[in-house]
Amino acid sequence: MQIKKDEVRLKILEVATDEFLKRGYENASMRMIARKAHTTQGNIYHYFHNKEILLEEILLPTIENIEYMMSKHIENEKANPLTKEKALEKLKELENDFDSSEFSCFFDKKVVILLKLESSSLLERKEKILQSLTEHLQEYFSINDEAHYSEIVLNMLVECVKHVLIEHENLDNAKAEFFKFFNLLVNGIISQIG
Repeated sequence: MQIKKDEVRLKILEVATDEFLKRGYENASMRMIARKAHTTQGNIYHYFHNKEILLEEILLPTIENIEYMMSKHIENEKANPLTKEKALEKLKELENDFDSSEFSCFFDKKVVILLKLESSSLLERKEKILQSLTEHLQEYFSINDEAHYSEIVLNMLVECVKHVLIEHENLDNAKAEFFKFFNLLVNGIISQIG
């Protein structure tokens, strides 16, 4: 009996993740999640008291992983100023071994859900992550951000990740498609480094 309950709970989480990604947290309905998970709305509330708790169950481990990874990455990068040569070398390393890189945690449906949130108790953590990423981009690539370029770059990356994760069920195909865009974008940014 416990195995069945675990299966139902996992199915609800899987379907909710997909719905939050495709429709956004705010537009996803518990009714649709229940239908697609082949259960009742009442049964979902047995596992998760409300939609916010369901969202937290999905996103909190990802948020904690990102916050940890970012703090380590930023700490390490501050000690080593970036040159064009180093940036191009890092880009090549990233493309060749993305799965074991610190950036692999960003290539996840849950990150896209987080970054697209408009209303949730998790907004404050989302904003801190975005602020940290923005400041890091500005410093890392020496971006004078009067025109909000770092914010534009982040928005483009989010949209690209969202697109490839939705369009490609196969993660390897999604990564390959993403890297076409990522290479173009990052090479353009790197060309601006003094």
